[in-house]
Amino acid sequence: MRIIVISTQNSLLSGAISKYLRDRSEMRPECVPGDHAGETADICRAVSADILLMEVAYASPFSFDDRMAATRLVRQYLPGCRVAFLCDENASPDLAEKVKDAKKLGFIDGFFYCSVSGDYLAAALDTM
Repeated sequence: MRIIVISTQNSLLSGAISKYLRDRSEMRPECVPGDHAGETADICRAVSADILLMEVAYASPFSFDDRMAATRLVRQYLPGCRVAFLCDENASPDLAEKVKDAKKLGFIDGFFYCSVSGDYLAAALDTM
């Protein structure tokens, strides 16, 4: 069973994603309770995460720069951990563009827009 760490600005969202993945995939989700780059990396390391899914938003500690810092820390501890960003392409088109560019440049392994269905998100994460 693969382990996915989920870090979102909204605990309701992370809980919903976690429940969805538990019910519909072969993944064991772990949610990050607070959120700072070091804390996210420490949790990933503690559970030997296979995937890290982080929401990108405007507010710190969820900003694009904060998430990239967390990505760098996770890659130091767990070079094989796949990293994916989640963003709202409608409310934050400029962030969505930054996230897309991060994928193009190879800084992250994947990204998802908040408008995707739960089935699609689960299936795509399962293939990472």
